[in-house]
Amino acid sequence: MNPQEKLEVLNQVLENCKASPFYKDRLPSQPLRSLEGLKGIPLTRKEELRKCSPFDLLCVPRRELYQYHETFGTTGTPIPTWFTREDLRNNAKEVTKCGVDLNENDIVLIRFPYAISAIAHMFHAAAQLKHACVIPASARSSVSPFPRVVDLMQKLQVTILACLPLQVVLIAETAELLGLNPHKDFPHLRAICTAGETLSPARRKLLENIWGVPVFDIYGMAEIGTAVVDCEFGHPHPLEDYFIFELLGEDLKTEVKPGELGYLVVTTLKKRATPMIRYLTGDVARVMGRECACGYNYSLEILGRRDDKISVGNRVLDRWALEEIVANFPCQRFWVVGPAPGGLHFVVEQEQTGDIIGPELINKLENRYKMKIHAELVPKGTLYDRSELLSVGVVGKPLYIYSAEEMEKKAYLKSLRT
Repeated sequence: MNPQEKLEVLNQVLENCKASPFYKDRLPSQPLRSLEGLKGIPLTRKEELRKCSPFDLLCVPRRELYQYHETFGTTGTPIPTWFTREDLRNNAKEVTKCGVDLNENDIVLIRFPYAISAIAHMFHAAAQLKHACVIPASARSSVSPFPRVVDLMQKLQVTILACLPLQVVLIAETAELLGLNPHKDFPHLRAICTAGETLSPARRKLLENIWGVPVFDIYGMAEIGTAVVDCEFGHPHPLEDYFIFELLGEDLKTEVKPGELGYLVVTTLKKRATPMIRYLTGDVARVMGRECACGYNYSLEILGRRDDKISVGNRVLDRWALEEIVANFPCQRFWVVGPAPGGLHFVVEQEQTGDIIGPELINKLENRYKMKIHAELVPKGTLYDRSELLSVGVVGKPLYIYSAEEMEKKAYLKSLRT
């Protein structure tokens, strides 16, 4: 869409939103004269949405409702979101923009949770929209424990695995427990699609090294849908026909410059049941100028939750920065980190007999990152008991960053059980 077309669509969305008890008194009475006028509308914050009833955000008659979802609720009260039939179809189209290029020859195993959350259903619909076959394996179920997932992947010749980044690692661990090599014993697997958790370049490289296939990431949330997807060359591009994106500084008013970190604000352009106007997602992102072979000239990199970080003196390190450090260790699959005097305390789980993190490596890292780094190598099974993989297994998003007090109490032990 060109700017004028986008303005017309935006004004239609704003008019539609006046049917919502939540939005009716927050929006201008007259149509916006420019896209800049959007900045005069208050931000929509998660805390406000958590106080709403499930129906306060509705902008369509109840007879048009087709599906309901909620956020995971890992950071507070779940946020409700409704979908019309058209909303679901648009969301499926958003997912199909991913460079993995779903097609009729694919057999897609979906390991995202199907209960209440949205991503499994959206990926499912997208795959079938492109005539792919879907295996709805879901997550943490007595019906589909990890060994069965591995078995399904082999016997059904799965071509695409779709799940959280952590699940990618856990499925590989299960395959290894069963005597299989993820890199060699799944010859039909051509790609992995991830969503729901920050995927840094270091983490992506780890997953690709384990499985020997490319990883495509999808960024979105139940409230807005799928907003950013990796192209065929692995670069994250925003879906500008479906959303308006803003990146705001600490004052939540001033837009940041390209390359600078900012708080991501999203306005939906095609969601009818529960649109989001200037939604403060809680994620930090940056625009990076990059001539891409797919035709885009920039990327929108999502660095994760603004609270998912750790401070060392006057420096703030997010998951991307932390995983960049972890990428130097011989073991990278399971780790946690907390603050230590003048630096960081990593607890890293051993993967192979003989794995060590020696003083030479630590000195090199301390010189590079200009801080103290303590890396404690613990036996395999300390952070995650592998025997659980052969039963029901782990559920939910992993916790990597701990407080100094939690590190002292070793609260991270069996941390991935949460």
